[in-house]
Amino acid sequence: MTKINCHITEAIQKDFSSLWKCKHRGNTVEISTPYLLPDSTLFTLFITEQKKKIIIHDGGSISQIVSEYCPFPDDEIKFSLDGFAAQHEIKQTIGAEKEKIFYRVCEKKKLISSAAFDLASFAMTATNALVAASYEEPDVKQDDRFQRSADSFIKAALPVGLKYKPRHEIKEVPGVKFSGVIERSNKIWIVSYITGSDLHRFKGSIAVTIMNFGHVWDCSLAKNNGVGATIPIVNTEASGYQPRKLGWQTDMLKASAHGAYLPWSGRNDFAGLLNKSTSL
Repeated sequence: MTKINCHITEAIQKDFSSLWKCKHRGNTVEISTPYLLPDSTLFTLFITEQKKKIIIHDGGSISQIVSEYCPFPDDEIKFSLDGFAAQHEIKQTIGAEKEKIFYRVCEKKKLISSAAFDLASFAMTATNALVAASYEEPDVKQDDRFQRSADSFIKAALPVGLKYKPRHEIKEVPGVKFSGVIERSNKIWIVSYITGSDLHRFKGSIAVTIMNFGHVWDCSLAKNNGVGATIPIVNTEASGYQPRKLGWQTDMLKASAHGAYLPWSGRNDFAGLLNKSTSL
């Protein structure tokens, strides 16, 4: 029988980051992840063992948040959650208090990290998509202007031999379109724009970037030294940029980017970030 305790987080922290924190509660391990949910709380998952199988579940938090913050009819919510769960290969059941539980099952301890990350990614995708969809459409003109300005700045600032591809995917992280990808023959740099017309959307932009950077650093390209850096460019002119209310989110963003962080107000440091990751 596999012994479930906080030692399992050592593997998770090694695979992803030290921001995954553990508490041992009887026969269950509770893990706080670095992923921000729409109610501004961090996603927490639980790991236990049943019938010699390891169960990683959300404790009912996903359906609770969606029920509280998304005004859509129950049948629409169910349809959407079922679709997201199928995409991420997440199973579901009904808990003791009639709440919906989302979970993954694995039989080997070495697979816990992957299953935990899949569940956290599902939680982020489903809750942010459903809750954000319930808000009125924001004024995106400001964000569009920032995107165009940032694109132009990066293209102009690139050293010879590098090429910038805006709104680009990489095959190692399918389904994720990054703000931009800088390419050289043997290395890439990932750029993500952080912006938002209000504090809620700004936090959401940070949360999605944290998740996407996690995918980047876990992919085969990064493990073979093919990723130079992941660079978040923060729109300090956005209405949603309120630094006093973004302290720990900013710390998590820097950690997910392996230390890189570029406020738009300090964009002239962009070339320096590239130089730190490679000899150009």
